[in-house]
Amino acid sequence: MKKISVIALLMSFLLGGCAGLNEMLGLPVNKGNGYSIKHTKEIYSGGVHIEYQDHDFLVEEIKKKMANRMAPLEDTQNAIFNAPIGGRIFVHYEQLTIGAANTKWLEYVIKRDGQEVYRKMGNNRIANVPTDSSAAVRFWWNTDGFDITTYLGDEFEVYVISHLAGKKDHFKVIKKSKEKT
Repeated sequence: MKKISVIALLMSFLLGGCAGLNEMLGLPVNKGNGYSIKHTKEIYSGGVHIEYQDHDFLVEEIKKKMANRMAPLEDTQNAIFNAPIGGRIFVHYEQLTIGAANTKWLEYVIKRDGQEVYRKMGNNRIANVPTDSSAAVRFWWNTDGFDITTYLGDEFEVYVISHLAGKKDHFKVIKKSKEKT
């Protein structure tokens, strides 16, 4: 039985790649919700991952939430109207110490067609306690999120700059229907 489990785990790793295995183990992965995210990593002392939710995704989530609440149509329409046109980005950040995992050390830059459309410093948030799902090394972790009020289109880039490490991670976000095969 143990041999079958090992083989199944190996097959899922080979078929699904590292992201599939990381997600199975409860580790953070880049999540695009209909977009692929290509990650160029420079910040190696911990980890940076992003999640992108476009406007359409947010509208569907609002509709589900408001239907569950049995909210009046006017409330639903107002919530949809206030959904950020460029969507929402979450940055998941891990570091070896509580101080280093504070997102105040981060800066976020978004570019579309090579032009900067958004820049924001990370929030001053104390990191969360390491969990067992952080693999063998227990990382302090944090999450920062922000709404984008500018339309981003089907392809854009996100840079997460660490002022503590003096490095940056680069994420290229492409709508899956627009990806070159």
